[in-house]
Amino acid sequence: MEQNKELSEEIVETDEYVQYAIAFEKSLSSLEAKLHSVEEPEEIAMGALIAGAEFYDGDWCGIIEGDLEMEAWGPVLWYDRETQGMTETAFRDLEDTRHLEKWIAALHECKPVIIKDTSIYKETNPVEYEIYSRCKADSILAVPFWKNPIGYMIVRNPKRFVDRSSFLQVLAYVAFSSVTEKKLLERSRRALWPERIQKDTDVIINLFGKMEIITANASIDEEELKSPKAWRMIAYMVLNRKHPYSANALYEALWSEEELDTAYSRMKTLVYRLMHGTMKDILKYPLIISTPQGYQLNPEINIMTDIDLFDEYLEQAQSAVTLQTKIELLKNAVQLYKGDVAASASGDHWLLPIEIAYKYKCLGTYIELMKLNYDLQNYAAVEHYAMLARKIEPSSVDAYYWKIRALNQKSPKAYAKGELKTAEYMLEKEEFEELVSRLESVKEFI
Repeated sequence: MEQNKELSEEIVETDEYVQYAIAFEKSLSSLEAKLHSVEEPEEIAMGALIAGAEFYDGDWCGIIEGDLEMEAWGPVLWYDRETQGMTETAFRDLEDTRHLEKWIAALHECKPVIIKDTSIYKETNPVEYEIYSRCKADSILAVPFWKNPIGYMIVRNPKRFVDRSSFLQVLAYVAFSSVTEKKLLERSRRALWPERIQKDTDVIINLFGKMEIITANASIDEEELKSPKAWRMIAYMVLNRKHPYSANALYEALWSEEELDTAYSRMKTLVYRLMHGTMKDILKYPLIISTPQGYQLNPEINIMTDIDLFDEYLEQAQSAVTLQTKIELLKNAVQLYKGDVAASASGDHWLLPIEIAYKYKCLGTYIELMKLNYDLQNYAAVEHYAMLARKIEPSSVDAYYWKIRALNQKSPKAYAKGELKTAEYMLEKEEFEELVSRLESVKEFI
């Protein structure tokens, strides 16, 4: 009898697993089909939440994020099956989690939380039960994510597959990545320089094109502060923030062709004029200070540059989940590029490697934007970025290649043929042959 009972339970278990596996495959395929062409991160995350609620036959599915130091958690995004939307939830914006030991432990161990009957906590943990009761949760299935931020994806009152969390874990990854990307986009859209100045110690230095310094009080650029040597020194020290520089080292790095005998007195005069002249009106604290080791940027000042933000956008774009997010971040980067780094010092021996590096970083970003927009059939954008790319590098084979491909999708075809003629005139023989070869390889030779 005992053996028959065990066999019967094993059959039931196997049958349930088969049903789960079939439902898993169907639901995942359906979700992929629905979200295949969706670009908005929030829409992707919401699609995952809807799939979670439906798959487990729950009445609510959502994401909560937490702060272990504050011991508080809050909802980020959720879906209510009854209202079919993100209607008001009873979960508070900041929910005290000091009494939710089971949840904290599961988070650290990266294990699901499965509570088939929340009433078991009515006597043993009244504070925890109050949260469940207020949120109308009779049962719960939740899976953690732990990657800055941390939190859970939760299904409330699941009615099937309660013991099987793997599908919810897949959905949690999709939803969490999309929510993170949504925040990333929102931060980048809010990243206008003035909004980054919060305190007197915040200083923005724009280095692309005409140099400019922005503070909480005002701004000043090269036209207002007519001191080429001062701007060169600022650019050099901002781009080389490693350590203090002696007067001789600075002078030799910036003006190697001049005599060094009077370097110390000249640098002292330059720094004095910089800090006690026009710059004093916009800076509460000196930008450059003198130390026993030499001159250095004031460590009390929080210096932000357009170059730093440019690199930040490019780095974020490489890890973007959706194509639209990647394009937005790349656009944000190239919008910062107003010309060569410290353009007034263009060609100086100390600046040349940095100048060339960022020129070609920007060119590479234009090329990537051309390719991405071509894939989206946004041919006007391809032409726009081809024009910008050729301002940086008139003989860019990539700029001609993508513009010709974009024009070839339009009518009349004469536009594309005309662009090919222009390329033949502008490019070296080897470059033009490369262009023709690339066009032939994609069967778009005119």
